[in-house]
Amino acid sequence: MNAIMPANSSWIEWSACIVSASAAVVCYFKGRAWLIGGMLALVAAWLFGTAKGLLFPAIFGCIVFWFLWKAGDRWKWTGLALALGGSVAGLFLCWLFPLPEIPTLSGPCVIGTLTFEIAADGPAPALVVQAWYPAKEDKAAPLSPWLADPELAPRFPFHRIGKALARSRIGLDLSDFSMRYPVVFYEHSWTGNREENVAQVEDLASQGFVVIATDHPGQAGRVKYQDGRVMVTHLPNSFKLASEGEVVDFEKLAETCIEERIRDLVRVKQALSRGVPSPLAGRLILAKAGVFGFSFGGTCALRLCAVDPSFGAGANEDGMFLGNEKPRGPFLFFDEQMPGWLLKSASPHESPEDAQTRRSESRIREEMGKPDRFRVIMDGTLHPAFMDRIFTCRIPWLARVGTQPAAEVHRIITRQLSAFFKRELLLPVSAPVLR
Repeated sequence: MNAIMPANSSWIEWSACIVSASAAVVCYFKGRAWLIGGMLALVAAWLFGTAKGLLFPAIFGCIVFWFLWKAGDRWKWTGLALALGGSVAGLFLCWLFPLPEIPTLSGPCVIGTLTFEIAADGPAPALVVQAWYPAKEDKAAPLSPWLADPELAPRFPFHRIGKALARSRIGLDLSDFSMRYPVVFYEHSWTGNREENVAQVEDLASQGFVVIATDHPGQAGRVKYQDGRVMVTHLPNSFKLASEGEVVDFEKLAETCIEERIRDLVRVKQALSRGVPSPLAGRLILAKAGVFGFSFGGTCALRLCAVDPSFGAGANEDGMFLGNEKPRGPFLFFDEQMPGWLLKSASPHESPEDAQTRRSESRIREEMGKPDRFRVIMDGTLHPAFMDRIFTCRIPWLARVGTQPAAEVHRIITRQLSAFFKRELLLPVSAPVLR
């Protein structure tokens, strides 16, 4: 499990489908006992692989062929066709919904990761925090799972990310104990989690940053503590914003959530300043940090850069701009493809939800009049394209992330993030930020 390619490949499932197809052909000429080998291969792939239900067509075809084998030549041919078709379908589904692999990191640094907890503080629950950092290479160290809690994986057929490996390794030492590292915080989405954007986080760490992400208890979809306790979100997964009252209620709840997150991050920064966790003690530059987030996490990044002077630069990945508090320092906006209606003048027939979106867009455009504001509008993308979901399917529109290939979307986002934070957090710039 120490090499990325073997660990993140689908060879078990592919081999099982090929074996089952070959066994079906031999079975047709030699006897159905030969089909047992193919069925066993599929069962083994189901048990020990990552595809699970994606193999159902192949298993179904073999079972039907088993029962049709003695039903006459006509039905025997039908059984063979079903077995072969099922194996091909299984191969196709395993290709279409792959075991995800994080693209090659753009920076020169090897990445380490560690997870730690900050104890409860009165009524405030304990926090689970993860750090990714530049590290000394040690190929004997185990690769980190993409998701520490597989229960956070999306539903079938996008589920295989729950078994995938990241590029960071566990237990590595910092790359240089003589220097201090710039810090960037990541804020998760509404009912999201700290590992929803591992590909971007690891790429940023490969450029020399320490990236810190926190699961916000009660807001994160699911927080799993080291002792096995689990806290699930108290927030609704979605909102019906069909009336002005519902929009007002949502914005009130959002403000409460932002305030909770600000308090959580105060505790995180205090712990980091005290030397928790010990491998990072005294090695972090916290006086001027960066922060970015996806969706509601980007909304929080905006607010953090407005109210906390220690956040010197921030980025919002397709999150709404709520409230009128403006970021003090440089800020980078990412947005999905702009809907046509938002480019036109407001209509009196727009819904309250559309009016809220238009207010957010107006605030962003107002901010763009300042010299230290930057914006990247990602044509051909939808909202979920800014998170790891984009790697769970080879056809982007099927994963509801747009039409652009995952690798290209990832390349643009990570290139702009690293260039922006390098410039604003006093590191050499290697690429321009789009304006």
